[in-house]
Amino acid sequence: AAFMVPTEILAVQHYEHLTSLLEKLDGDECKPNIALLTGSTSTRESRIIRNGLKTGEISMVIGTHTLIADKTDFSALRISVIDEQQRFGVIQRGRFNNKLYTSSSKLSDENTSADVASDSETFMAPHVLAMSATPIPRTLALALYGDMSLTQITDLPPGRQPIETLALEGNDAGFETVFQMMRDELMDGGKVYLVYPIIEESEHLPQLHAAKADFDSIKQKFEGYPCGLLHGRMKGNEKDEALGSFRSGETRILLATQVIEIGVDVPDASMMIVMNAERFGMSQLHQLRGRVGRGGKKSRCVFLSSTSSTLPRLKVLENSSDGFHLANADLVMRGPGDLLGKKQSGHLPEFPIARLEIDGSILQEAHLAALKVLGTSNDLSLFPRLKVELSMRQPLCLLGD
Repeated sequence: AAFMVPTEILAVQHYEHLTSLLEKLDGDECKPNIALLTGSTSTRESRIIRNGLKTGEISMVIGTHTLIADKTDFSALRISVIDEQQRFGVIQRGRFNNKLYTSSSKLSDENTSADVASDSETFMAPHVLAMSATPIPRTLALALYGDMSLTQITDLPPGRQPIETLALEGNDAGFETVFQMMRDELMDGGKVYLVYPIIEESEHLPQLHAAKADFDSIKQKFEGYPCGLLHGRMKGNEKDEALGSFRSGETRILLATQVIEIGVDVPDASMMIVMNAERFGMSQLHQLRGRVGRGGKKSRCVFLSSTSSTLPRLKVLENSSDGFHLANADLVMRGPGDLLGKKQSGHLPEFPIARLEIDGSILQEAHLAALKVLGTSNDLSLFPRLKVELSMRQPLCLLGD
């Protein structure tokens, strides 16, 4: 089994959680050997883990992009899981898909010729599970096209309350409202995230708020409430320290970039404010919003927009917390991209009339019809005209989904 996630923080969390679950299993003989492989894994340990994956001694690995490196090979992969699927690009997912096919010669004895294996034994493809709280338009499109079967979990985890969401224009009145909400939340014992699109001020984008530039002014405005700073340029131990201080309550306000989007779990964080929210994708904003409301306390999330013209898109998030509804709204606005290429947004040029987000039910009917045809004749020998038509179509790209 291979479990790929976009960040090291999340990989460590999954590894620790899976390890604790496996400890509860009775009998050592049935426990799989589990490993963690990330960019921080030492060269020596990485070599040992990769060798264990190749020989089959390690039966489960949790890792980041290291799992799609050329030197990472698997002996008998049966199931692969991609968590936070929307965070991986088309090429990255394609490279992971290429890992799914394992030549049987790797599994056979070294003295056995690969030519002995029959064609049906040459390659094996494992099951693939892709998980996302916020599927991007392309993911939704792939589901509609029949490349994925879809399962939706629509209930909140036990004990959690819905997050109150507001979208406001980031003018003087908007900031005054938001800062008053922050004071109320802090006085009530809450913790607050302030999320920024950039780390330092940019002369090319003067309208954008920056985490480091705002740090001193936020400290002055909220004197008595310690502030912390977290961004991608910090070293690993600095990030851990900043997050640990916020989690323990040593700091009550955390100024951060989108580095907190994935894998950060502070249950008593009860408010989030996203500066220049229009600079973030809809799936990013939904993910960021998920960093609050993780405990029993009623939580709020405020999206501040630079201009009134960008508010309508943010209002969609204000009115819904359903990831699939948001993905569909994003699909309408951005399009699904090239299904056989690398683009992850834009409307399909090969469909000048049909629109995926509107005519998706027709695609689902076509998918069922295709399954019926294949069930009758898996090589299409009973449907010669269809076989000829399909032979003229563009084949699926190896690097595509």
